Amino acid sequence: MLAVREGSGHDSGMKRGRPKLHLTVSDSQAESLRRKYRETSDVRVKERAQAVLLATGGRHTYEEIGRVVGRSRSTVQVWIADFVRDGLGSLETRQGKGGGRPTAMRGAKVQKELKKGLKAGRWTTEPEARSWLADRFGIRRSRTSVRYWLRKAGGAVKVPRPVHGKQRAGDAAEFRASFQERLQALEVPAGSRVRVWVQDEARFGLHTVLRRCWGLRGVRTVRPVQRKYQWGYLYGALEVVEGISEFAFLPSVDLGLTRIFLEQIADRDPEAHHVVIWDQAGFHPRPGSPDLPGRVHLLPLPPYCPELNPSERLWDILKDAVANKVYRALGGIQGALEAALRPYWKEPGRVRSLVGDGWMHGEANAMSRVF
Repeated sequence: MLAVREGSGHDSGMKRGRPKLHLTVSDSQAESLRRKYRETSDVRVKERAQAVLLATGGRHTYEEIGRVVGRSRSTVQVWIADFVRDGLGSLETRQGKGGGRPTAMRGAKVQKELKKGLKAGRWTTEPEARSWLADRFGIRRSRTSVRYWLRKAGGAVKVPRPVHGKQRAGDAAEFRASFQERLQALEVPAGSRVRVWVQDEARFGLHTVLRRCWGLRGVRTVRPVQRKYQWGYLYGALEVVEGISEFAFLPSVDLGLTRIFLEQIADRDPEAHHVVIWDQAGFHPRPGSPDLPGRVHLLPLPPYCPELNPSERLWDILKDAVANKVYRALGGIQGALEAALRPYWKEPGRVRSLVGDGWMHGEANAMSRVF
């Protein structure tokens, strides 16, 4: 039976001090401890074994043992308490702040399941992951320890990108895989110069957008807001190979205004054919529509897949630019948008950074040499 008791803390002729620690163990346990201390190559296990051995001598306080092994008093207390509860098995547990990190957490099966759960977005908070670890593997750890192992498995806390609930699984992947075939299926005359655009619209208005901002710790951050439901619509098109761009701030979204913006795109390079990739909004003409400007070809995205359109990244940047401000008229917010957009139409490299060097840029660049 294991027991911990604290001695009187002083012998005859000695000053009174903190009580000495006396951990009672059997002869076989003491021998096992000494063997573990001699034979282990793990420095952490050796430290814990040494601390427990010192505690069995009855000549040291927690502080003194801590100085010997280079640990704090509280850490030595945790090690001794775990040894009393779990015996020699506790030596294999890496104890520390937040309740420790068990050897079981390093197991291949646990690590594999952690990575699988992170990929699936199974947990929103550490308590959810803690409950899962307890139910699935019987591992009970603190929030700090669980956070450590989630990061160790490649995890990070992220703001999720919303996906429409009606999106069909596999639509986005199938569009990427068949992108070249879809481009080749368009009726573009052989030998033509082709520009490939992604196009979208975003609503901006006098209703104040609130977003995170810097402030002093301990001081509440306050921003004036306005609840005014008056809107304008920013039409934007990004050319995915060279990085040129076109924008227009219009009062509404409808088929007529959309056709006007398509004409603006076509006029940017009158000798080229223009492929416009966009969603299937009701105010977007359909492929083959007789109302389309000449030399304009449409390539609709799958339903409910806005993540395929790089323009979405630009809208997010623009909302940061106009957030936490009150605009009294649409002309004010239009001016702020023009200032934020100016670097993009002056520096095509910024547009290319939005499109990236991913699948769409590479595929469109390759196909531009085929037409």
